[in-house]
Amino acid sequence: MAIKVFLSWSGERSKKTAEALWSWLPDVLQYINPWLSSLDISAGRRGVREITDELSETNFGIICITPENQSSTWINFEAGALSKQVEGGYVVPFLIGMKTTDLISPLSQFQAVIGDSKDDVQKLLFDLNDASVGLAIPRERLERAFQRSWPEFGNEMRSISAISPRDNLSNTVQRSEADMTEEILLIARQLDHRMAEIERYELRADGAPRRPPREIRRISEEKFIASSFAKIGWEAVRSSWEGESVVIVAQSSDGSSQSISRDFVERLAKSLGREVAVLGEAGKVIVRSDLP
Repeated sequence: MAIKVFLSWSGERSKKTAEALWSWLPDVLQYINPWLSSLDISAGRRGVREITDELSETNFGIICITPENQSSTWINFEAGALSKQVEGGYVVPFLIGMKTTDLISPLSQFQAVIGDSKDDVQKLLFDLNDASVGLAIPRERLERAFQRSWPEFGNEMRSISAISPRDNLSNTVQRSEADMTEEILLIARQLDHRMAEIERYELRADGAPRRPPREIRRISEEKFIASSFAKIGWEAVRSSWEGESVVIVAQSSDGSSQSISRDFVERLAKSLGREVAVLGEAGKVIVRSDLP
């Protein structure tokens, strides 16, 4: 038996940190099975499905946060998915190049550790060990293993922290917010279906069934709608869900009379898997999609 640890990352410095944790954690706690998308998804496999499965089966989540990625839609989605799935709230922001006071909401709700702080990282290992019921090793043994391995790992964390954010951004593939959020929306749907399957036969430790994270899908849909409208110079003022339809009240960002094309609304409806109606602030329908 192993404890699954999901490593979340976005951007080059964050990725390097996650890869270092992926290599180091099992050296200190041999029963840890870390999972990292950049290393554990084989060529030709469907990444979205793999991530969905891992999110639904993980025991502990570590989110590698840098100043340049903490507002990332992807990072915040995975943090939300982990907080819904992981028992006991074992979700830890692992900070690189920043202090805990720099962390913004919603990530600030979690107890963070500073990646190049020896005391913080040791406490993270103690917490991991304490959460591993039936597999935990004596604390004295863990402390000895940590003291032996920290110099090399600590140096690696300091080296990653020293990487210029400018260099980090230059090595990052730039994708639009709408593109990333559409991918997140797809993952949220698949996670929803996956959790519904698990719910049929799996109970939590307290006897209550696990609930599929429909709230996560709703948040993802709201972000997708907002970023899609922003891309065409409009603002989605508010959205409401009525059965399998979504009603969006929108206004032009610059006050112009530029219209919203039916093609835009049809693509939005197809991505959401719902009928879409766009209303002006006066409540008049501007455009409506056909059923997706």
